[in-house]
Amino acid sequence: MPATYRAGIIGHTGRGNYGHHLDTAFQGLPNVKVAAVADPDEEGRAAAVQRTGASHHFANYRDMLSQMELDLVCVCPRWVDQHADMVIACAEAGVRGIFCEKPFARTLAEADAMLAACERHNTRIAVAHRRANPYELHAKKLIDDGLIGDVQMIRRHGKADHRAGAMDLIVLGTHLLDDVRFFADSEVVWAHAHVTQDGRELSLADINEGDEGVGLIAGNGLAAYFVFQNGVTAHFDSYRSDETDSREQVNWLGLEIHGSSGILSLRIAPLGELYHYPYRLWLPGDRDGSWERITLPDWDLNPDGQPRSVSEKFQLNNRIFVEKLIRAIEDDRPVTAVTSGHDARAVHEMIMAIHESQRLRARVYFPLENRENPYDVWRRQAERAQ
Repeated sequence: MPATYRAGIIGHTGRGNYGHHLDTAFQGLPNVKVAAVADPDEEGRAAAVQRTGASHHFANYRDMLSQMELDLVCVCPRWVDQHADMVIACAEAGVRGIFCEKPFARTLAEADAMLAACERHNTRIAVAHRRANPYELHAKKLIDDGLIGDVQMIRRHGKADHRAGAMDLIVLGTHLLDDVRFFADSEVVWAHAHVTQDGRELSLADINEGDEGVGLIAGNGLAAYFVFQNGVTAHFDSYRSDETDSREQVNWLGLEIHGSSGILSLRIAPLGELYHYPYRLWLPGDRDGSWERITLPDWDLNPDGQPRSVSEKFQLNNRIFVEKLIRAIEDDRPVTAVTSGHDARAVHEMIMAIHESQRLRARVYFPLENRENPYDVWRRQAERAQ
């Protein structure tokens, strides 16, 4: 193993930028040196060099990959339309580990191609979900220790802001659905969903090109139901709220894990708030107990006792991903303990299952047969029927 891993950073100022601080994921790691940054925007590239201390910089990421011998690369842009080309190019260039921003891909076909390239070239890949967050990890430990009994059902909710529905699902639902798989500790068997526009059934006219390069989407409201192999069920909903208080909308972003003897609630991912309710069902009033907040001072506070900022928490969370990625490389094994590329594809399959179920108006089974965007398929079918 090299004494120091040479790392590259791919950003795109104005088209996804550098995600949620992914460009600083290598900071504080003594065995990683940032060798290069690639960004087609000159000003953005210069700023990234200043932030990261990169010794080389490129306007084109393919030039960076061909001219620099890199061990690790962060694929940072939030805009998902660039991810497949970037990840595949990294794998083909011999990069040993990739840390990729979410959402992972636009379609399951893209995700399949990305993972196939990584497997072909023995490249490990991790994706920036929140599974490494200490509050998620502590909740999982409490569940494994039996605090809420057997997990029976998981409910999760979108942020309910202007992105409610399909956009909320692809941008923020990635975190929540990854958490659902983490806590269910199983794979999905089937799903059924209902997607709406302003409370009515979708029509072809509601299909539109989503923001941030996500591809065709439709609907500003949705509800979905998943069944896992071990019998755990999960629900997801995202509807626009009239609330203007952004703090309240952030609080809605989260999930509840219902067990046979209690409930855990995770709020405000990735900052972290965790609550425990000591009974299987929540009822109004306090006759059956009240919610107890569980805090993690070592995560919430810096060593000097001051609260950690959002940026600091993102950076620490990202650093954990890189550490786990390096460990997988050194041990010559799959990425574990954080979200792997296979986990990210499974999350994207849950997202696509919601839209595929709406298109077919039926239950859909996993793995999905349709690996394309369901709304592309719907449009083509409608055009052929004319």
